Amino acid sequence: MSDETPKAPVPQAFLARGMVPDEELPRLWQRSLAPYFDARPVAAADGPPPLLPDIHQYLLGKILLADSRFSAQTYTRDRRWMRRYDDSDHLLLQLFVRGENVVSNGTHDYVERPGNIFAVNLAHEVKARSTDARVMTLALSRELMREELPHLMDARGAVFAPESAAAQIFSDHLVSLRESLRHATADETPALTRATLGLLEALTLRDDIESGVAEHAAFHSACLYIDRHLANPFLDIDGICRHLRCSRATLYRVFQTHGGVHEHIQRRRLVACFKAIISSKHRHRRIFDVALDFGFSSPSHFSHLFREHFGMTPREVRDAGLDAAARAAPLASSSGSGEEAVEQMRLWAKTLAEFARP
Repeated sequence: MSDETPKAPVPQAFLARGMVPDEELPRLWQRSLAPYFDARPVAAADGPPPLLPDIHQYLLGKILLADSRFSAQTYTRDRRWMRRYDDSDHLLLQLFVRGENVVSNGTHDYVERPGNIFAVNLAHEVKARSTDARVMTLALSRELMREELPHLMDARGAVFAPESAAAQIFSDHLVSLRESLRHATADETPALTRATLGLLEALTLRDDIESGVAEHAAFHSACLYIDRHLANPFLDIDGICRHLRCSRATLYRVFQTHGGVHEHIQRRRLVACFKAIISSKHRHRRIFDVALDFGFSSPSHFSHLFREHFGMTPREVRDAGLDAAARAAPLASSSGSGEEAVEQMRLWAKTLAEFARP
């Protein structure tokens, strides 16, 4: 026998037929969705009985993947619901494998159908009506979007051009990811998360992924160089150009769709400060001493930029981080009753931003 300790699986929770009496499944499924929507079944006057709901969720630390099957539903996230669940204003990227969903998301109206990825943005009101469907959903917290994918912060509707290569590639990735997570271990989740976010970034930043390959490679290389030198107060355009062996004009063009080089450096320094401020390693250091590590030289200017970017002061972020660490939810799989699985799903939905932190 091997003495090697079995590796923990990816944290997962599921609700399926056989866990509880059939008549209880719709109620529990509705509760599991409550942080996102008020979901109600569409009453059928005749025809076959409604499909019993089935949902499998996988927590990858920074992102949550759900595979759901359900009967026709209406979904509402109005102002009252948004106030009640203001900690679940995530971006949902959805792939309808079967069925469709007619959606009004703020000022955007669209129909989710198979063949593309659609964004449902919970920072805006939602009214929707679906048919019987099977849907893959990738939930990304607002904090994660701000740090990693700011260009998608207000995304609503079709993410890619219809029938495009990008839509097919990311759809295939979600299906493959779901299959892989059946057997993946928890220590593999960082790589799976990075791969998913990196692919999403690459595909959404270019309309034509073929012509954008070289430019994206240059952007990625520049970003790696910037992240490695965030603590260097002399990090500048000329240094990045020397590293890439490119002209300033080329570097400016590469960063044009990302808000500019200087803005990117500042954003990454702020994100690095955010992570350091809430980490246990720096918990007992003065906040501005941490900021000095990343090239900030003025306490007032740093605080202004930080609040402008994150909507919170550095002190508020540290206090929130300490509070979250004290009450963080376990990342274990749910293997108990249907009620326990639902509570795990609800907890993940409401604390996804906390799991996005290192």
